[in-house]
Amino acid sequence: MTEIPADGTPIAWRALVYGTPIASADGQVVGELREVLGSDADDVFHGLRVRLSSESRDVLLASEHATLLTAGQVQTDLPATAFAQLPNYAEETTYHLASVGWLRKHVGWVKDSEKDEGPG
Repeated sequence: MTEIPADGTPIAWRALVYGTPIASADGQVVGELREVLGSDADDVFHGLRVRLSSESRDVLLASEHATLLTAGQVQTDLPATAFAQLPNYAEETTYHLASVGWLRKHVGWVKDSEKDEGPG
């Protein structure tokens, strides 16, 4: 087993550990990692489920906002104030997104009904 560095050395998205602090662009810890969203089969990192420190809710942080992944924290490009505007994490929403391609490859998920899907 490979040891995960505890300093600021970047790590792969698959090496992230639940409970890792999430830091805003202005250096504030805004929450903690609850779940990593991605496709193991395609090695694609989609985003993070984050439990906000200031509220009792989980939000969805898209991968493009995670600028540095380390064993000690996840750094983002969003200011602390922007986290309140992130969408709530809802398993049903990510399930639906899976049906239109965003998280399609997760093991065990099946295609949603096509009644509410747009073209594409």
